[in-house]
Amino acid sequence: MIDKLYQYILKLCQGPRGSTIMSIVSFTEAVFFIIPPDPFLGLLCIKQSYKRIIKIVLICLVCSVVGGCIGYYLGEEIVNFGIKNDLAIISNNLDKIETIRNKFNSGTFLLMITSGFTPLPFKLFCITAGVLKVDFLPFLLGSIIGRGLRFAMVGYLAKMFENQFDEMLKSKKVFYISISLILILIIYLIIKWT
Repeated sequence: MIDKLYQYILKLCQGPRGSTIMSIVSFTEAVFFIIPPDPFLGLLCIKQSYKRIIKIVLICLVCSVVGGCIGYYLGEEIVNFGIKNDLAIISNNLDKIETIRNKFNSGTFLLMITSGFTPLPFKLFCITAGVLKVDFLPFLLGSIIGRGLRFAMVGYLAKMFENQFDEMLKSKKVFYISISLILILIIYLIIKWT
């Protein structure tokens, strides 16, 4: 089903409203959607001028970061709702949430940069940041840099490899790089936690 949805969106991106579709995917992926915008961004960047690629990357970046901010707000509201309605899972663990917040608050900037490159869903980091109520400015700046670098890399690779770009996204090298980034993130979290 996900593959059918992916193929359908890919087909829509090839039409005249490709940038709009990519923008919607980029925004919603940062909040709840399951498919990342990278393949659609890459498709739109193939055989384009660098000026056009920069514009497409910036559109994707702005939509993703705005979606991430909505995810952050959603995380805050989850906690507020839990406190207001005395949900045990939240109200009984406020001290633990505060402890975790204090451990991660100083590393929010680097965590959000790293999260921009991992294949782990960006929404998890955004909503979790909101639940923990980490400082918003490092969250925002880290999101902009992390997602900006990722989308710029996708745009550049799509320009360089053109029609081979889709195959490259599915290659084992990209898979191994993604796993390496996840391991780096896990090591960072373990060091930060201890």
